Amino acid sequence: MRKILIMIAAAMVFAACGKKVIVDQTVGFENDCWLRFEPAKFSVPIKNIDKSYAISITMRYDTSRFAGNELPLLVDFFADSNEMHNFTPTLRLKNADGTRRGQTIGALCSVTDTIDRLRSFNKAGDYTYRIKQRTSKYEIYGISSVTLHVEKNS
Repeated sequence: MRKILIMIAAAMVFAACGKKVIVDQTVGFENDCWLRFEPAKFSVPIKNIDKSYAISITMRYDTSRFAGNELPLLVDFFADSNEMHNFTPTLRLKNADGTRRGQTIGALCSVTDTIDRLRSFNKAGDYTYRIKQRTSKYEIYGISSVTLHVEKNS
């Protein structure tokens, strides 16, 4: 019994020293269609400005309806003061050899990319992230959801 308590305590200390998840939110798209000018919106509360944050995006899609190699994105984030920053990452859907990245079950695929490894913020507050697909198409069919994952680096 004592060994079990020591192992549980050690696991809790190890978990506390690791990265801390700040946000893990998913936005789904009606009829599995991501419209170009309708961004997925997320609220990110930042309390510690002395830390850096890792930000990743997971996209879930149907490979029979959307079969691209990559997806360009436009990411805007706003501070409480309405100060806006933006950047344009690319979500890679296939490896260099053409094989699919991520997890695939049948025609459904889930791909995660880190879009910002060391994001720092100038002040504490609530930040709004908007993620848009940046293709030349008005609508992309087959994309069911986008998840924003933000964690504090240790």
